[in-house]
Amino acid sequence: MATKLFVVLLLACLLAEILAAPSTEAKVRRNMIRGRPRGGMKKQPIMTEADAHISETVVSGLFTQTLDHFDNTSTSTFNQRYWHNNQWFKTGGPAFLMLGGEGPESSYWVSNSNLEMTKLAAQQGAWVFDIEHRFYGNTYPTQDMSVTSLKYLSSAQAIEDAAAFIRAMKTQIPELANAQWVTFGGSYSGALAAWAREKHPELIFAAVGSSGPVQAEVDFVEYLEVVKNSISRNSTACADSVSNGFNTVASLLKTADGRKQLKSTFHLCQEININDDKAVKYFWETVYSPYMEIVQYTGDAAGAFATQLTISNAICKYHLNTQTTILQKMKQVNNYFNLENEYFGCNDISYQGFIDFMKDETFGEAQSDRAWVWQTCTEFGYYQSTASPIAGPWFGGVQNLPAQYYIDECTAIYGAQYNSAEVQTAVDYTNKYYGGRDQLNTDRILLPNGDIDPWHALGKLNSTNPNIVPVVINGTAHCADMYGTSTLDSVYLTQARQTIANVLDKWLKQSN
Repeated sequence: MATKLFVVLLLACLLAEILAAPSTEAKVRRNMIRGRPRGGMKKQPIMTEADAHISETVVSGLFTQTLDHFDNTSTSTFNQRYWHNNQWFKTGGPAFLMLGGEGPESSYWVSNSNLEMTKLAAQQGAWVFDIEHRFYGNTYPTQDMSVTSLKYLSSAQAIEDAAAFIRAMKTQIPELANAQWVTFGGSYSGALAAWAREKHPELIFAAVGSSGPVQAEVDFVEYLEVVKNSISRNSTACADSVSNGFNTVASLLKTADGRKQLKSTFHLCQEININDDKAVKYFWETVYSPYMEIVQYTGDAAGAFATQLTISNAICKYHLNTQTTILQKMKQVNNYFNLENEYFGCNDISYQGFIDFMKDETFGEAQSDRAWVWQTCTEFGYYQSTASPIAGPWFGGVQNLPAQYYIDECTAIYGAQYNSAEVQTAVDYTNKYYGGRDQLNTDRILLPNGDIDPWHALGKLNSTNPNIVPVVINGTAHCADMYGTSTLDSVYLTQARQTIANVLDKWLKQSN
């Protein structure tokens, strides 16, 4: 009897350990990776009950796409997912093409009638399309995500994908044989939309590239500067408290007792190993990440970011509470952020665990992260460092997250050739290939940006070309113009959407 009781107790203990273990991804929050939250930077549209059904006119398909557009001897192809909807189309109308970015696409972008693109489609009588970017979502160009395979992942290949797709649709759909094509996108795909117009003006009539970082940059120091400024414009007292919090963390890291307090505050899965420089920097990513993501999307009509995960409600509400200590304020911000995102476990700060996760070469859990980091290592940089003399001290120290830390991850994940020199060479080439912010001069490009969005710092905000139209939107965040209209929209956002509609209407009418 005693033996049976012992076995039962032992099994119960083992079961309790399994249930309590923070090893499953669903219970372990991963940080924003190079400014990309889980699911991608262009947030999935939120469907209202009225739009929850998928329109009967939405068609999904697989397009036979060329694997390597720059090798005339290559005959390899793959299936690229796409969706289209002709419910707003009128004879002689244009075609609108949403370009997929660094995450999965879906039918929502062509079926939800309250989105910017679909509202414009209704106004212009347009046929709407959405294609998924190679290596993201369920578009698998190769058998795996090894470095050899990832060499087919680039913005240049993606642009040629779009060009091939447009040529095919003009042939396959007689009503579109002479249609004017307009590319749309948000965030990375916003830049892609502008670049596609630039590289293929014979196919693409105009572009609307929302929040597109058209300037590649290795050390993206401006990102955290904008985070600091965006919190400060909400409340200087709140900003002072947040900065006090980051600097308190920096002080506590110096002592064993302080590190114990930090483990509890941020609900860490592991102890902070002060002798492991990479692990400490990865810890800093964990500390910064909720603040970065909240600022990046604050106020967007994209789920919780509309009202809950805003600077006011998710950061300042806690940091302006005079009844709590600075660590309690930071704990409350993290707890609330995790709750809203349904992260119920501890926060993993294992640097090696992250590297191992990112080295997964299957189309598995790490797929989109591995693909996006590859593009930053081989094309864009975009490394959000603390090196700014303006933002660094505010975030607890200019050395907390140097650009070199991110470059070292390129080396650790993809191999020794992906080092500082290669990343700089790649970024320089990207700016030369597309013209960067200053040499982007192709006509009929609209470039909306919200001025509290950290990514707007790499956007084109001014233009001497009257047919390149930046639309800087006061008080809005990342891709805000792309989502459905809301009673919470500011007058500035409403005016910006109208400007976009008016300019596009003028261009399309001039062509007829």
